[in-house]
Amino acid sequence: MRSIDGDCHAPQSLAPGPLEAATSADEMAALRTYLRRRMREGQDLDDMVQDVYLRVLAAPEAGPVGNVRGFLRRVASNLLIDRYRRKAARLSDDHITLDEHIVDDGALAPDRIASGREELALLGDALESIGPVARDAFLLVRVEGFSHKEAAQRLKITPKAVSHHVERTLARMAERLKEGSAR
Repeated sequence: MRSIDGDCHAPQSLAPGPLEAATSADEMAALRTYLRRRMREGQDLDDMVQDVYLRVLAAPEAGPVGNVRGFLRRVASNLLIDRYRRKAARLSDDHITLDEHIVDDGALAPDRIASGREELALLGDALESIGPVARDAFLLVRVEGFSHKEAAQRLKITPKAVSHHVERTLARMAERLKEGSAR
């Protein structure tokens, strides 16, 4: 390499700094192994590794690091402790997440509520208009979750009769809903 005045200098070999040593493949693999053993299932290992390196970068320059692996483990350990304390302070283990089907997607809109009540009334009317055996067969199979054979034993009829009653009741209910929507 030539300087401005034309002298030739050999390139200086720089010893790797703490960041260069910390980002070697061996050190990253060791850090991942260390964190994997200490983290719960479901926590994102990649995010944790990234946070460790962010802390290393944000740390004030304190001089050379003698044991890079130990330094990374100390940073990772401190990060795990901080996250645990933050989680405990916020009681995040006691939080209940909202399922997607619970989130308001317009299901609680007044017009949908009124429509649902009307359909429910139509289905109730359909159930009242059929005979007691057909109604019981339908309720046992479709509401209570009995098999056709179990419902037949309970009602003292054949499974084929239970199947017939359930099919006819479903057809009657569909008919009533269709009539109700035509109004």
